Amino acid sequence: MVSKSAKTIHTPNVVVVDPRFDAYHDLAASAREGRIHLHLRSSGEEGLALASRRSVDAWLVAADLDDMSGLDFVELLRHHLETSKATDTEGGEQRVAIVSEVPGKPGHWEATEHGADHSMVKPISISALEEFLEMTPAEREMILPGRDLARSILTLPVSMGAAVVALAVVMLG
Repeated sequence: MVSKSAKTIHTPNVVVVDPRFDAYHDLAASAREGRIHLHLRSSGEEGLALASRRSVDAWLVAADLDDMSGLDFVELLRHHLETSKATDTEGGEQRVAIVSEVPGKPGHWEATEHGADHSMVKPISISALEEFLEMTPAEREMILPGRDLARSILTLPVSMGAAVVALAVVMLG
């Protein structure tokens, strides 16, 4: 995103909190291109732990998580963000969307009542994410594919990373 005051560009940090990562192939491809930094967490507890350690531009939260509902997670996240604002020096707005399998479940009004900015339906495309972040066409063009590829573009918890490697070995073997 382009900072309005400094006119500098940074690659958006996006956190997906969803036990089913298969609906985010487009976002993973965009992360490989360097258009976003994508962080995947499968539970609400893991997502909240990340909220304490990382500046995030967009949270995409599944309506149903393994350890809590997505709406409950959004309320906890908003509470955490409100209480940590006093110590936050970056001051960037963190946008939150509830992501569901079916349109209208939960409804947009129910999602906003619990603190979400928006509701979205899987699968999520990079263009839908850019619209959600309210990026202008100029900002979209400035974040070029291949930029920042040396940095970590996709992060998983260690246990999840080990599971992905094990799955790859099983598929190859």
